[in-house]
Amino acid sequence: MRSGTCPKCSSTTVYGARDRFNMGGAVRVETGGVTGMSTIDTYICTTCGYFENYLADPGKLAEVTQAWGKVEPQ
Repeated sequence: MRSGTCPKCSSTTVYGARDRFNMGGAVRVETGGVTGMSTIDTYICTTCGYFENYLADPGKLAEVTQAWGKVEPQ
């Protein structure tokens, strides 16, 4: 989605809002018992309605790598 192409329908009608709050507030990220708030980047395809959210705070991403289990490709 960040490249401007929808992964679901291959349309290029993708719009984005960076460093915004999720509907109603920021995203709550729980990492190892510590909870923090982070804004998100959101991308929406206006052809099919598919959307993706990404944490905007690189520090929160680093916390997740320490506290969450990695999902291995199958």
